[in-house]
Amino acid sequence: MRIAFYLAFDLNPQNGGIERVTNILTKEFVAAGHQVYFVSYISEPEAEHTALAADRLVLPDRKKLCSRENQTKFTDFVNKNSVDIIVAQHSHDMEFATLPFLVKQNTNVKILYVFHPTPFIQSLSIADTSYPILKSERTLPRLWRRMGRIILKKQKQKSKNNKMGKHLKRLHEMGDYILVSSEKYIDSILKISNIQSREKLFAIANPNTYRQEDIQTAQKENILIFVGRLSEEKHPEKIMLIWKHIQDRFPQWNLKILGEGKLRHELEELHKQMKLERCSIEGRQEPTPYYAKAKILLLASDFEGFPMTITEAMQHGVIPVAFNSFEALSGIIEENVTGISVTPYSLQEYEEKLAALMNNEEKIAKMSVATKKSISRFSAPDIAVKWIGLFRKLGVQ
Repeated sequence: MRIAFYLAFDLNPQNGGIERVTNILTKEFVAAGHQVYFVSYISEPEAEHTALAADRLVLPDRKKLCSRENQTKFTDFVNKNSVDIIVAQHSHDMEFATLPFLVKQNTNVKILYVFHPTPFIQSLSIADTSYPILKSERTLPRLWRRMGRIILKKQKQKSKNNKMGKHLKRLHEMGDYILVSSEKYIDSILKISNIQSREKLFAIANPNTYRQEDIQTAQKENILIFVGRLSEEKHPEKIMLIWKHIQDRFPQWNLKILGEGKLRHELEELHKQMKLERCSIEGRQEPTPYYAKAKILLLASDFEGFPMTITEAMQHGVIPVAFNSFEALSGIIEENVTGISVTPYSLQEYEEKLAALMNNEEKIAKMSVATKKSISRFSAPDIAVKWIGLFRKLGVQ
């Protein structure tokens, strides 16, 4: 097979989950004897395309993605390399998704749109409209917006989901298949769009980041970790507030926050204001050594797609605690067996469930073993086989 991954960036796994998934799948496809190509419109010097790609194209016009020049270059690239299928990895952006559709008009190529975010946004809760933690959120305009969220939360949910439904409907019309990371997301797509059939909708989970032989082992310590972008939708400040409430009760425990983002400075100021103890903001770090030692992973996101930080942590026996704000969560963890879910967005419930787990060393040890066993079902070779099977359904040989 000749498979072209179409991405915003070159293949740099450090950019995020989409790039890591692409990198993992590429290695599996190449090992199985398939030809893999990359098309992007932003080139990066640290990308791994040199070793993995049979060929690559950086689109020349970055200002207008669907320009005639980009269409011509992309079409020529597909024809020159006899590409069988384009895997569009950032299809949540309509301009990005439109370009391969235009290329398809002059080629025989198939298009697989991969939709990584959760398609259905849950309604905002009263708990999420409480007095904000970050100082920047306490300006008068932002406070008014929060009041509006209380009053109009159902309308906001409906508006967002209507827009998402129209977007997915258009992808369904343009592409051969749409791929999501959870079966539950297919039901959501049918719910919010006018798509009448599941025929072109498929679900394959993201592959595990680490091979079994690459997983680091270390003596587990009383460490909580947050791994992710320091951004508003990830809410690392909520993790810090929870820690503020429980730090005196757990003097043997530490919290480590890994990641970089626009909230970094504010979080450091908040750290001082709250007088947090045994809490460190580590910045962007290779998370593997932290996973090896940590016992519990904390997430507080408004929404996720299929967060690889959960599966990466579970591979190392780290127990995830997360808001049940995305439907894929129940397909990744088994409640109180391999992870703990919290009602969105109750900080009180989060604090209570986390404290109960931290107080139960026997349960932590048992769940840690269960997480590593459970997550093996997402092994990269097994997931790659499912992808190849999907390509064959499209008639790609």
